[in-house]
This record gives sequence, C-alpha cells and structure tokens, in this order.
Amino acid sequence: MKPQLLKISNPLDYSFNLFEQECPYFGTPWHYHPEVEIVLVQESEGEKYIGSSITEFSPGDLTMIGSYVPHYYKNYGDYYEGNPKKMARSTVLHFNEDFLGDHFLDAPENKKIQDLIINAKRGILFHENVAQSLKKDFAKLSKTEGLDRLLLFLSILNELSKAEDMTFLTTDPMQLTNHQDSNRIKKVFEHVMQNFNEDIKLSDVASLANMSESAFSRYFKKRTRKTFSTFLTEIRIEHACKLLQKDHHSVSEVSYESGFNNLSNFNRQFKSLKNTTPLNYRARFLG
Repeated sequence: MKPQLLKISNPLDYSFNLFEQECPYFGTPWHYHPEVEIVLVQESEGEKYIGSSITEFSPGDLTMIGSYVPHYYKNYGDYYEGNPKKMARSTVLHFNEDFLGDHFLDAPENKKIQDLIINAKRGILFHENVAQSLKKDFAKLSKTEGLDRLLLFLSILNELSKAEDMTFLTTDPMQLTNHQDSNRIKKVFEHVMQNFNEDIKLSDVASLANMSESAFSRYFKKRTRKTFSTFLTEIRIEHACKLLQKDHHSVSEVSYESGFNNLSNFNRQFKSLKNTTPLNYRARFLG
C-alpha cells in the first residue's frame, strides 16, 4: 500500500482549511500532504494509521499529524454495510507551517506552538480530557468568520501546545538544545542511521561524542529522556515497520535487516513498542 500525495485546497479567504466530514465511513485513502492536520473524531470507530503506528479510534479521538506524515482512518467493517444508523463524522483542520507568514512562529511567544508543529511529525494523540476541553471550540469554528475564526484557531493551537496529556505515535530521533549538543548528537545520530542494522556498541557512540561511556549515557538520557539502547531499538523497529508495510520480506529477514540477530528478541521488542506482533502488524496494514 503506497501512500498518495493529496492536494489540499485552502479557501481563498481563510489562512487554514476547515473540513467537517459526515459520511457512512471515512473514505480517504492512505495519503500524505505538506499541510499539518488536526482531526477530532465526532462519531464512528475504527483503526487509524499514522506513520508506522496502528491504533484504534473512537468518538473524542483528537490527533495531530505533521507535514508529509502518511495517515489513513479506516472504519470497522460494519460501517461499509450501508447501515443508516452507522455514520462517520469528524472535524478536520489543515494548515501550512507558515500559514501566518515566514516569521510568525519565530516570535518568542509562539515557541510552544512551534514545538507542537515540530513534534506533530511524530503523530500526537491527545488524551480524552484534552479533547473534551476543546470540543466546544472545535464546534464554534464553523460558525465563526474572519479574524474571530483565526483567533479561535490560534487559541486551539495554544491549548494543544500546553497540553501534557498526550502520546507520541511514532519515533522521532531527538530534539537538539544548543550548538554544542547539535554537533555531538548529530554525529551520534548519523552513525546510528547509517549503521543501525549492524552491531553498535555504547563505546563507539561515546567515542564519537568525546565522552566516557558513563558520561555519555547520562548526557544522552538527560537530553532525550531515553537511554541510548531504547533509542537504537526504536530506530530499528521503525525501519522494520517500513519493511513490513511491503509484502516482500519474511519476518526473519525483516528482523535481520533491521539489526536484530535474534528473532525472538525482535518479536518481543516489536510487540513492546507496537502492541502487536510483526505478522499481525503486516496483516492489519495490508488488510
């Protein structure tokens, strides 16, 4: 299943696109686009595919999807049987990262919103309490015009940027904090991305950062909130997901090409991160 590039048409008199969807089932295929997307499901259940993740959705599901991240909302089978009592409804917002000009997000007051948009490339699922607190604002958007609509939209972005109750759906390498960190982490990151399917020792990456193993471990965890071992495993599992999305490789081949020398360890790590087995992941994705 290859994602399609979709063209989103913004209304000429608005800086962002508001789409209220009501239909028997969500029919948009596996796709991506340059616009950032926010989806609030009002009605219906199913599975959503965001990047490499597959999770269930139900009424109140609020998700933010970054630019060019492939995604797809698929309703459960009974929504395709023509039952008039089964309807799929959602409010969808699309906007470009520079929707208010090249430098708007560079203002210090907008730092949290800028970080939100960057983090959306991981796919963000906001918890139920966040969605519930913003439900009325989403409902007001379609009834508001002009500057009032823009201000309401900015208020929604502001509230999302402050929300702590959320879950990232896919793995993102790391956030850089300053120039020195950037150079150190960049060397480590490049080494991992070029060699993740081989044996990578802690001593190797610590040497790249000009640190002892213990100092590097503390440094890496402080800046990424995860151990280097966890980070490496996440990168390998993300690569495995990309291979599993195609029906060309056996699970053992995927395991080996993703840097796992032990199939049982691969299965265990995959299930821990994706809450399903590699075979079930492939079956659900290709299904």
